[in-house]
Parts: sequence; structure tokens; C-alpha cells
Amino acid sequence: MSTPRGLGLLAPALLLVCVLFIVPLVRLAGLSLGETTLSLHAYAELFGAWSYGGILLRTLRISAAVVVGCLLLGYPIGYVLAFSTPRRRALLSLLVLLPFWTSVLVRNFAWIYLLRDGGVASSFAGTLVGSDQPVQLLYNEIGVMIGMINTLLPFSVFPVFVALAAQERTLREAAASLGASPARVFWTVTLPLSRAGIYAGALLAFATALGFFITPALLGGGRVLMAATFITQQVEEFLNWPLAAAASLILLAAVMILVALYRRIAAFNLPGGEHAAG
Repeated sequence: MSTPRGLGLLAPALLLVCVLFIVPLVRLAGLSLGETTLSLHAYAELFGAWSYGGILLRTLRISAAVVVGCLLLGYPIGYVLAFSTPRRRALLSLLVLLPFWTSVLVRNFAWIYLLRDGGVASSFAGTLVGSDQPVQLLYNEIGVMIGMINTLLPFSVFPVFVALAAQERTLREAAASLGASPARVFWTVTLPLSRAGIYAGALLAFATALGFFITPALLGGGRVLMAATFITQQVEEFLNWPLAAAASLILLAAVMILVALYRRIAAFNLPGGEHAAG
């Protein structure tokens, strides 16, 4: 049971959350209902003329694809980090964190150069598919996903690394002593025990991907309209604050629903989760 002293210690944090999150959120909800009179016009316009439902579905689809890409690339990197020597781990961690030390704009302009027709990545992709012509990787969803995966990869690597590093080595040794091959040890011991890191990395990458707007704007060339780009466009170009507020709240509601589903799925798939879910 909470004590007055405990509530007193929590008071500064609760006040900060209220000022920085709750108050702006309430203000945003009020703005979505109209600047002068209460109205649902902004919500009707979103799913009417603007077809925001399609934009939201595209955002969810691209974000989900980015999560899959981050996990496919991030799990092997996290595995190598977990079982490397301290010196090699420090060097690899530095390389993984390198994108965070570079401006988002600089990274995106670098990707524009690499992904453009005749660029290194475009020409290499053409060679892989057996075509004499470079593959179009820029100003489409593929280019957007490549740029987003590059930025969000550390969000998947480090949760997986922590989950793998926390595993008891004796469990793998016991499985090997019973005749399990290295591949079987991985699939039956290592991978299942790292599910918490996989789930955490997927959630972090997905929630962050939903808010991307610079990368879709630059690498998508205006052809890949995602929710955050749409909201920014309504504020900066059209000064339509009620429409932007309504779109923001709908995106927030979608994220909250997905996080709740994630918690439910994770509760039943992690050790002891059945009891926690109950």
C-alpha cells in the first residue's frame, strides 16, 4: 500500500509527466475538435477527402517491414556481441552506435547518393537480379525502408544482446553434453531464451518507426506519404491544426492498441507469462 512518503517521492515525476505529456495531450484533443467551436469535422475530413486510413495502413505496413529487417540484421549482430571478447565487443558496439553520431539529414543524403540510379546500391542490386539496368531503390517504399532500418538497427541489436548475455552458459553446455548439435542448441535453448530481447527490440523499433517523417520525406521523394509526414505537412504547409491534431490522436490510439496486443502476446510467450497475463 502506498505511503505518504512514497507519494511524495513520486510527486516530482508525476508533475513532470502531467506538464510535459498529459496537458499537451488534452490540448491536442481539444484542438482536434475545432479551434473555435466543437466539431468532428476534422475526423470526417481525415477519412473522407484525405483517405487517412490508407496512409495509416501504409505506415503500419512499412513499420512492420522495418521491424522484420531490423531483427533479421540485428539478431546476428547481437549474437556476435554477446559471445565476443570484451575488446571486440567494445569495437562492434561502437560501429553499431555510429549512426547515432551522424545527423539524420546527413545519413539520408548519403543514402540518396547510394540508392540513386547508377549508385552503388542500385547497380549492385541490378547485378544480383541479373539485370543490366540498375534497380530503382530511391523515391519508393524500398528506399524508405532501407533508410529506416539503418537508423533503427541499434534498437534491435542491444535488447537482443542483453537477453543473450544474460543467459546461463551452463544451459547450452548441458544441451551439448546430451548430444545436441550446435544448430539444435541454438534453436532449442539460445533462441527461445532470447525471446524477451526480440520482443523488446521489435517494440522499440516499431514504435519509433511510426513517428518517422524526415526519412520518408527525403528517400520517398514525396511519393511515400506516412502518418508523421502527413501530420507535418498539415501543420507546415496547410496550417490545418485541427486536422493534424486529429491525425496525431488516431496514430496515438493505433500505437496504444498495438502495444496492448504486444503485451498480451509477450505475456503468453515469455516464461511465467501465463500467470502474469492471468
